[in-house]
Amino acid sequence: MKSSFLPGGLILAFVIAWLVPHIGVQFKDWGLIPWMVVTIFTINGYQTNLSELPRSRSFVSATLLTAIIALLISPFIGMGVATALGLSAGFTLGLVVKATVPPTLSTCIVMTQLAGGYGTWALIMTIALNIIGIFTIPFMLDLTLEGVSEIVIDPLPLLQKLVLLVLLPFLAGLVLRRFASIDPKHIVLQYLPSSCVIATVWMALSDSSEVFQALDLTDLLKIIVAVLLVHAALLCLCWGASQILRLEWKGAIAVILTGAQKTLPVAVSVLTALNLPMGEALLVCVLFHFLVLFGDALLVPYLKRPLNEQSALSK
Repeated sequence: MKSSFLPGGLILAFVIAWLVPHIGVQFKDWGLIPWMVVTIFTINGYQTNLSELPRSRSFVSATLLTAIIALLISPFIGMGVATALGLSAGFTLGLVVKATVPPTLSTCIVMTQLAGGYGTWALIMTIALNIIGIFTIPFMLDLTLEGVSEIVIDPLPLLQKLVLLVLLPFLAGLVLRRFASIDPKHIVLQYLPSSCVIATVWMALSDSSEVFQALDLTDLLKIIVAVLLVHAALLCLCWGASQILRLEWKGAIAVILTGAQKTLPVAVSVLTALNLPMGEALLVCVLFHFLVLFGDALLVPYLKRPLNEQSALSK
């Protein structure tokens, strides 16, 4: 149920934004999107437990190399793919923003556990990269999108907005956890962040409904190819990094699934903070989320194979 809630909700958001966009536009005009973002990261902070922080040298090395791939190299991959495929400015913005943001706060952790990898590694890596990403995103976007028509990135105001929208609410959630008695796994807290993501996407798509209503098949295929190329490149780089560091396979799984996935809430937060037309960009971000989610779900059984082979050899 929980695993299908966000994908199902995003599909519903598309349908409602398509059929009755004026309702979502009204909610957006009331200024609710930034409050959705703040709610998401306050709850994420409240649900985060740092008590099991790994301290091994291999984990630290893996985290640093994963951060370099996911936060510094990935934006250039996104920009290179967008340029090679001749994507429009709006689609390029969406692809590069999605390539620039850190990993998702939930999916990569769950998939790492399902694949038999170190779930704690994935958890702490994700938290670390999300905090670091707040400071790298503005400057990497400025660096990669410089010269793209219709897009102007001013990194310092963007950094300030991301601190206010993402970092401070996350830290507030961490502090609140020490004093509040509400169970972090309470059913409301389990579903509220995803609900806020769905509501944000619905409002933003409603405001730009004419963009995806006019989307033609050629553009859609270009977006799909672009997403698959970016994700495949990140998977290969993360696998290569795990080999360079000679990680055991459980650690390698955490690096592969953490470094190659990208968070939708932070991508939406960045687009919100940029104050640019976000219809085309948001469409790319949502499609990226769906394709990576389903693609990595298919990849998980294959990542488990080396573990099964090791078990068989040890008997």
